Amino acid sequence: MKSYYSIIRYVNNPLSKENLAIGMILISGSSIFYRFSDSKIKLVHKINSRNADLLEYTVDKILAFIKNELKNEIKLFPGENSVNVEYLNRLSIYNNGFLQFDKPSALNIGFDKTGFEDFFNKYVEIVLPVQKKKVIDRSFNRTIKRVFKDPLKEKINLDFKIKKESVPNLFFDYTVDGIGVNGSIYTLKCIDLNSEKPIDNYRRDISELESLNYRLDLFGERNGLKANENKHFLLINPYNGTKGSYHDLYEVLNNQNEDDFPYKIIGSKDLPGVTAEFKKANSIKKFTEFISELETV
Repeated sequence: MKSYYSIIRYVNNPLSKENLAIGMILISGSSIFYRFSDSKIKLVHKINSRNADLLEYTVDKILAFIKNELKNEIKLFPGENSVNVEYLNRLSIYNNGFLQFDKPSALNIGFDKTGFEDFFNKYVEIVLPVQKKKVIDRSFNRTIKRVFKDPLKEKINLDFKIKKESVPNLFFDYTVDGIGVNGSIYTLKCIDLNSEKPIDNYRRDISELESLNYRLDLFGERNGLKANENKHFLLINPYNGTKGSYHDLYEVLNNQNEDDFPYKIIGSKDLPGVTAEFKKANSIKKFTEFISELETV
């Protein structure tokens, strides 16, 4: 069985013949299949909004013609290929400058509804690949909350933004996961490499953390705290992805000499011990309380 089809095109620029395939009509024996692409018509709205309403009006007229006239006439002459081609040729009367039909093309194959849908999707429709939803691993944050934040709630400042004006010579605000004071300063900063934020964000966070801890040590020493007993922790787990720069950053941090940096690298498995160190300082207070006490002196 031979089938005949015509592509329906929206012509955006008659001079350059720039066009967009927006529909198809196909006749196979006594069956007629037709469809317009909603996604392509929406695209026309963006390309040329002035013609959008007229296009939709014209599409409605074509659909009415196919449904009310063409379908009935084809049933009168089933299987007559020359007549079928003539029907498709007649659709050229709807050409109005911006909507045009290709000349009928023949295929030596019969179509059913499923076959037409596949054919339409291949040559007309915009078929976007299904995006797999990325599974977000929230175990890192859940562990920090359960092991560190919940046990120390009300004892220290959590998720605390240290304002630059509160520490001398600090030129930026910086958020730590926890900070408390008990004769010395205790801080925890958590960085989740596996959330795959831009690598420069991590580098900046770590660089600013070094500067922050250095200035906190000076600040504490000037206000009667034992700077050499300050405890600064950086929680960062191994990177499990495929980006080399993230692996490299973790290896540099994990292999560094602790004496050369103003913080200690830990992983999630070490967090219970860190929480215990914070709690062991029975009279530990919030950093904000320490600042308030200084202001009242």
